[in-house]
Amino acid sequence: MAPSALALALLVAAVGSAAAAGTFEVIQATTYTQLKPVAGQWDITVKATKTADKAAFEPQLCTEDTVKAACNQPLLSADAKDKLQVTAALKAAPLRTIDNLPPTRIVVKACYTKPSSTDRPWRKSNDVIDKDKSCPFIIKSAELNATSFTFDWPIPKNMTKAAWYASVLVQCTNGTLTSFCQADNTKNATYWGTTIINSTPPGMVVATAVCSAIGPLFLGGYFVKDFFARRKL
Repeated sequence: MAPSALALALLVAAVGSAAAAGTFEVIQATTYTQLKPVAGQWDITVKATKTADKAAFEPQLCTEDTVKAACNQPLLSADAKDKLQVTAALKAAPLRTIDNLPPTRIVVKACYTKPSSTDRPWRKSNDVIDKDKSCPFIIKSAELNATSFTFDWPIPKNMTKAAWYASVLVQCTNGTLTSFCQADNTKNATYWGTTIINSTPPGMVVATAVCSAIGPLFLGGYFVKDFFARRKL
C-alpha cells in the first residue's frame, strides 16, 4: 500500500474509533427547509441605541429591508459606539425540535437582507445552514438553559453598510452528532441598518492631502529639468 493510501486508511480508522468512543463531536448538516415544521416558536424583538445616550435602547420598528429605508435611519455604526439588543423569548414551553432531539444551545446571528446580498456572491444565502454566507455575524451563542434570552451586541468595526435581520438557531445533540434542530428569524417583521466606519486615520488623511498637493509640483519640476537638460545637448 502506498504511504499516502496507508495514512488515509489510518486516519479513517482513527475517526471511526473516536466516533464510536464518543470522544469528539460531529456536526451534521441541516437545512432551513428541514426546520420549517418547527418554526414560529420564538418571539424576537430588536432594540438599538438610536440616540446620543448609548445606554438607552429604543425599539427598532422597521419592516423595510433596505438600508435606505427611513425607518432604518440613523444607521448604526461602530464609530458612534452603537449597540444592538436582541431578545428571544419562547412563546410556549417545551421547545419543539425536529425528530424531538434534546436542545442544548441557542445561537443568534445577524443576517443580510435580500437587497443587501443580491449580486454579492460572498453574501450568498444557502439552504444548508453551515454554508449560508448571508449570516456572517454571531451575536451570541449560549447554553439553552432558560426560556428567554437578551443579548447586547456592540456594532463591530468590520460591519458593512447594509440592512439586516436577526436569526435564532437552536442546536441539538444526538450522541456524538450536533445539528441545528429549530430556527426562527425577524424577516418581514424587524430590520435594522448599519454603515461602514470611517476607518482612515486622521494622519493618513493629512498625508494624502499633502501628497496630492505637492505631487504636481514635483512632476512639473521634473519636466522643467528635463527641458533644460535637452537644450544643453
